Amino acid sequence: MMKPLIQTAENRSDSQVRFPIRKLAEKTGVGTSTLRAWERRYGLLKPERTPKGHRLYQKADIQRVERILILLNEGHSLPAIARELKSGDHKALSEERLGGLDGVWKTYLNNTLQAIEDFSYERLESVFNEAISLHPMDLVTERLIEPVLIELGERWQQRDAGIAEEHFYSAWVRNRLGARFHHAISQVHGPRIICAGLPGSHHEIGLLLFSLSALQQGYRVLYLGADCPIDQLPRVVERSAARGVVVSSRYSVNARVLLDELENLANSLDVPVMLGGLCSDEPLKGFEQAGGIRLGSRISVGLKVLRSSVPMQTGSSATVRRINS
Repeated sequence: MMKPLIQTAENRSDSQVRFPIRKLAEKTGVGTSTLRAWERRYGLLKPERTPKGHRLYQKADIQRVERILILLNEGHSLPAIARELKSGDHKALSEERLGGLDGVWKTYLNNTLQAIEDFSYERLESVFNEAISLHPMDLVTERLIEPVLIELGERWQQRDAGIAEEHFYSAWVRNRLGARFHHAISQVHGPRIICAGLPGSHHEIGLLLFSLSALQQGYRVLYLGADCPIDQLPRVVERSAARGVVVSSRYSVNARVLLDELENLANSLDVPVMLGGLCSDEPLKGFEQAGGIRLGSRISVGLKVLRSSVPMQTGSSATVRRINS
């Protein structure tokens, strides 16, 4: 009898277990298209192949992908990471550090800003597609989209078309991320969380970026958008069986009425109430005493807090299908 090509731990030792690319994506959070691009362009992965050409991976590939993610988060480029992993020493990374980190992201940033100045959808798409094909969405958000938004917000008064440029890019981001959100929502089966903007907050791009990143992590996101009444959220939690609530604003939360509403929300719900955006960078004593959790304005940090506050379920009943980057 022929042995199965894809083995499990029941019939092979742990070091011999083989699994398909979708399993590697689930275990690492890196989309299948990105994993293929790493293999094709940089030789970062060398999977075995079935007779029909399907890729098979093993435990060592998980560790390799996790190492690549660490190096990417430290600011190293994929070419330098490839050289380091192939040579087995740190010379490539050291040389890159001496030459300045984040070179690839500076190029993406400059090309994006130039496309915005020229009001070119085509070039915006080209830069974004290049970045997202090689890097996880979380990293693209932190290293490209957020810096572009900050740059546009800081310089709009000094430019003759600064407001139009900011509106142009913001509209593109909403449309682009909205399409990814729509595609992703049907592919996840983790805990449901609610994401909503606080009353009076009409800037929702940060909330949309966080929501999409949460989807990438496997959470089922019920997205309510900007300027959502706080007093209606308990009903939404009850009817949707949500496991957590994320509210967000880029503005400081200092109005007494709003603070009281946040504290009442945290006190009244049996699920975690988390506050994100720039407003959550400052201490909120009453909210935190009521059990509220501050996520901070950095999406990568907020995701870590989310995972500890609303753990991803395990087992077949809550299988997570990671979204392709």
